[in-house]
Amino acid sequence: MTTLYEALDPEAQEELIRDNVIELVSVIVTAVPDPDRPDDRLSLLIAAEIYDEFAPGTPWIDAELEKIRKICAGAADDITLPATDALHVALNRNRKSLDGILEGKIGGRPAAWASDPEVMALLGTVLENARAEVPVWELAWTVAMADDGLLLVDCEDSLSLPRPASALLSPERDFFVADESGETRKNILERMRQVNGVVGRMVEVLMNDG
Repeated sequence: MTTLYEALDPEAQEELIRDNVIELVSVIVTAVPDPDRPDDRLSLLIAAEIYDEFAPGTPWIDAELEKIRKICAGAADDITLPATDALHVALNRNRKSLDGILEGKIGGRPAAWASDPEVMALLGTVLENARAEVPVWELAWTVAMADDGLLLVDCEDSLSLPRPASALLSPERDFFVADESGETRKNILERMRQVNGVVGRMVEVLMNDG
């Protein structure tokens, strides 16, 4: 039978041996401009990205990961109309800020780094790939290896704590908090619960096999 460690991608196994924490499964949900309507400042999409550190090719694991993708595909349904309006405001604010950075300005004023060729050479790729976004929620199941070789599994998300406790959940990011005690929050927590149910069962099977 396959243990949790054996089910991991070789690079993830190496990270654990080096005493690093890995994200076994993570979900990142953001509000982004609609790429099909780049000039429409009212366009908005809720995008869900799912990452994992499992080695591909194990049918039952791949099937469970597909369940997670299907669960997260409906993330946009969680956002109520008032929350959507607030997201539009936040996204447009971020768009304007990004536009300024791409023009070499911070707060409407020219930035010193924009006139430094060496700095711009370093920032070139970063700026080319930059996009306006508003983080809505994140969830991560993490794995670490104890000194005795046992694997320690944990789970955290951006709603259950005032701020993410781990750098794995990008604590520098400002998560969307409008309607945090209302319908949107309830909907998101239910979607997280469904994801956690799938990952939890996967971890239970793999840990018991060990």
